Amino acid sequence: MNPLADGQWHRMHPATPLLRGGAVFVAIVAIVFANLRERLVDWIARVPDRTRDGDPVDAIVRHGWTLWAALGVLLLVALIIVWYRVTWRMTEFRVTADAVELRSGVVNRQNRQARLDRIQGVNVHRTLFARVFGAARLEIVVAGHDANLSLQYLGSSAAEELRREILGLAGSKRAAAGAGLHSASPSRPAGAASRPAGAASRPAGAASRPAGAGVAAQFVGEFILSPADLHPDFAPASVVKVHPGRLIGSLILSPFTIVLIAIVVWLVVEVLRGNYFLLVAVIPSVFGMFTGYSRRFGRLARYTISGSADGVRVGYGLLSTSSETIPTGRIHAVEIVQPLLWRPFGWWAIRIARAGRARQRGQAENASTVLPVGSLEDVGRVLPLLLPASDRADLLALVDATARYRRTARLFSQAPRAAAWLHPLSWRRVGYAYVGDTLALRAGFISRTLAFVPLARVQSVGIRQGPVRRMLGLVGLAVHVVDVRIRPRLSVIGTAAGAELFEQLARSAVMLASRDARS
Repeated sequence: MNPLADGQWHRMHPATPLLRGGAVFVAIVAIVFANLRERLVDWIARVPDRTRDGDPVDAIVRHGWTLWAALGVLLLVALIIVWYRVTWRMTEFRVTADAVELRSGVVNRQNRQARLDRIQGVNVHRTLFARVFGAARLEIVVAGHDANLSLQYLGSSAAEELRREILGLAGSKRAAAGAGLHSASPSRPAGAASRPAGAASRPAGAASRPAGAGVAAQFVGEFILSPADLHPDFAPASVVKVHPGRLIGSLILSPFTIVLIAIVVWLVVEVLRGNYFLLVAVIPSVFGMFTGYSRRFGRLARYTISGSADGVRVGYGLLSTSSETIPTGRIHAVEIVQPLLWRPFGWWAIRIARAGRARQRGQAENASTVLPVGSLEDVGRVLPLLLPASDRADLLALVDATARYRRTARLFSQAPRAAAWLHPLSWRRVGYAYVGDTLALRAGFISRTLAFVPLARVQSVGIRQGPVRRMLGLVGLAVHVVDVRIRPRLSVIGTAAGAELFEQLARSAVMLASRDARS
């Protein structure tokens, strides 16, 4: 049993006050530097002192308040340190046989729980600043908006160990609940509840450093080694390798690049016509667009995908790293996508839908991305990890039929010829197929997509028919999943075939969902 999962209350990593208050210190330094910038430039250039109207530093110096201002800044820093220190002492967590609990707050106390049988996944995030101290943030993903439980910060190795322990307890809890053996859930170790609520607890950073490893070795490991090399006991070898050159090429060959090129061309034309003021107005925005490439590359670099006993392990990040473990039973849909600009290179991307929602936009994008870019062979290695209950040969046959489309292929259903009036280019590529208890939906001519939806995870099925479709004898069918970033649907299908598929999906989804709850 992991000492952090013994049912008792534990505090976070001792460096948590500095890590959480780091943004405040950076803001204070930025404010001071912004007000001293001109003075520093004048001092370096040996410019004589001059009076600056509206400069607060000049006013402080002129009135002789320099000492009081310095004492005020030091007092503010001291109060911040004391506040985050008190916050650290008032923040504790524990892992019981039923849930992960977190209590925090100084003035307003808060107690949150994440039930083990409702956990969608457990992620480990390491920001650049946290990696200096060998710390990490453990995020427990729970279904619902902003329902995730965040333990910030733990020791890096302690977070990996606790992640594995929580996933194991969650899997045992779900299995016991499904079998009707609630009384046989993992028992709490003897004495787990014997400690009073207000008793002193041990910080969660004590087990963060491997035995015999020094501070320098830990620092080098955090910044030189990948998460899989740093924690080989918890990170299996990746089944694919995303080459940096391929990742850079995929970022360049995107619709965003087309928009950026159009803006640059327009800017050059306007400057040649004499509108030089646009250089001041537009160039900062263009520079910000270019920096977007570096930010996205930093998020997606060093991508690793591997299978483990607890689910699919995904790691990514260059400076700030993240590592996620996604139980396959919590994956509600899988979508492989090939944009038009990627087609000459044979590149594909894989996204998934799951119940947990990330708070920030970048986190939400990464949470749905399992393979940022890869070849068809990479897709063939990753897809069976995400859909282990489906036959691997059948999955690869559908992927191959989507990539190398032939009119004679009969793996997918065919839309009626009347659909050509609505989708003249893509109507032959619209269809569906079954892979065991998984529905596959194919669509797209410009951007090819193939979505897999386990029928036990279907939330609802919708069918629609407007006046044009009614006149052509067509309907549209949508399969609803928990994450709106993936929308599996058939844009056109015959009326009779659509009604039959609607009934099949409705019956199968209810039957398989009830069977899945019992298994």
